[in-house]
Order: sequence, then structure tokens, then C-alpha cells
Amino acid sequence: MTVADRIRERREELGLTQIELAERMGYKTKSSISKIESAQDKVTLKTVERAATALQCDKAYLMGWYEAIEKKLTGKTPEEGEQELADRMRKDHIFWNYTKMMYFLPPYAQEQIYDYIEMVSDKVEKEKRRVSAS
Repeated sequence: MTVADRIRERREELGLTQIELAERMGYKTKSSISKIESAQDKVTLKTVERAATALQCDKAYLMGWYEAIEKKLTGKTPEEGEQELADRMRKDHIFWNYTKMMYFLPPYAQEQIYDYIEMVSDKVEKEKRRVSAS
């Protein structure tokens, strides 16, 4: 995935039009965003920084650095990791049953599970940053 792809994907996640992103980045028309997203123009670091601010994300995400760190630490891209998890879910009946049971839990219990997953995920991300910094 390219910088242009990540910018477009993040804009769409936020439900922004190209015009709205252009306004947030200080451009007068959407043509600048169209050129960025179609990779017609080289994306400078300054543009990435402006896009990251406008898209409320980290410039490292837009540059693809997280994917590179993930690959270095785990030997897999995020997509490969997601595919591995999907394969495990299909093969591991206990894991699959727990996943299905979440549907029947009351909302407060589902929220507790989500909070726990987020906490564990944050710990893993901190460890990745620590390892990549060394």
C-alpha cells in the first residue's frame, strides 16, 4: 500500500470528501487531493505532515513505517497477520465459539471485553515501539 492509498483510505474512514480534505489541508480545490490520491504528484514530507494533521493520524502510519516495523518484529505484514488470525478462527473451534458467544453477551460485558483487548493491544504496541527504538 502506498502513501497515496493510505491517505485515500484514511479520508474515506473519516467520511471526508476530497473537497473537505482539501479545505483541512489549506488547498483551494479538490484537484490537489485528487493528484495526491492518484499518485500523479510526488508526495512530499510536508504534504504528509499536513495530511496527517488533517486526517487526525500519525505521519508514520501514512508513510507505512508501522507496516515495516510489524514485518521486522513478526516477520509478517499486518495483512498476513490478519489472514493468519482468520485461518486460526476457522480451524480453532474453541476460539470460534468464544467469538460467537460475544454476540449473546449484554453490551456492558462486550464493552469490558473490548476494553481488555484494547489494553492488551496498547501493551503490545508499546513493546513494539520499545523494541524498534533499540
